[in-house]
Amino acid sequence: MARKRWFLVTYDVRDPKRLRRCAKQLKGYGSRIQYSVFRCRLTEREVEQMRWELNKLLKEEDDVLIVGLCDGCARRVRVRSPRVDWLSNDVEFEIV
Repeated sequence: MARKRWFLVTYDVRDPKRLRRCAKQLKGYGSRIQYSVFRCRLTEREVEQMRWELNKLLKEEDDVLIVGLCDGCARRVRVRSPRVDWLSNDVEFEIV
């Protein structure tokens, strides 16, 4: 069985239509952390499949960053309410 790892995926897409398609595509792979940031638990093959799908969808002017996370780092990246502005190791600041 293939080993799954955590990845942080973030994107900057210039066209609103492609932006919506990119977000929809990534929803199938992980949890949204912020508007253009997802946390995904994937095998290497799933990462390659995701990259392939995004490459078909996006243009050269768009950017995607996929960062592998260790288990400790992945625990620090939490899915929270949209009111959370910034997360640190121990402290959470919320916009009031």
